[in-house]
Amino acid sequence: MRLYKVVILVNIALGAGFLAGYHWWGQDVIRLRRELATAKQSAVPRQVGERSWSVRGVVRGVSPEMKLIFVTHEEIPGVMGPMTMGFRMDDSKLSRGLNPGDRIQFTLKETGNELVLVALRKEGSR
Repeated sequence: MRLYKVVILVNIALGAGFLAGYHWWGQDVIRLRRELATAKQSAVPRQVGERSWSVRGVVRGVSPEMKLIFVTHEEIPGVMGPMTMGFRMDDSKLSRGLNPGDRIQFTLKETGNELVLVALRKEGSR
């Protein structure tokens, strides 16, 4: 087979691959737009006003100088599922006497777009 025939066949194969990929990408975009529209329709409207939650969790770390506490917490209804994350504390004094592994019950308050830990109570030791 002559070299120019090989070059032509490779170019045709690459072109067909690009066209197939572009078609697949277009179909994927259409599917994602449909899913987004469905999700927007089924989304629960966000409540307006001040909200707060009482949640249980386990302390994973404390940084009083940064006013942060890292907690593995249970589900916060209507906000997020169970996970480990850091919360900003309203007052760094809230973290006094806390150690990693301590079980706590804490209150979160919505402040703008942020959840702030405003109160906590130690439930028992490790």
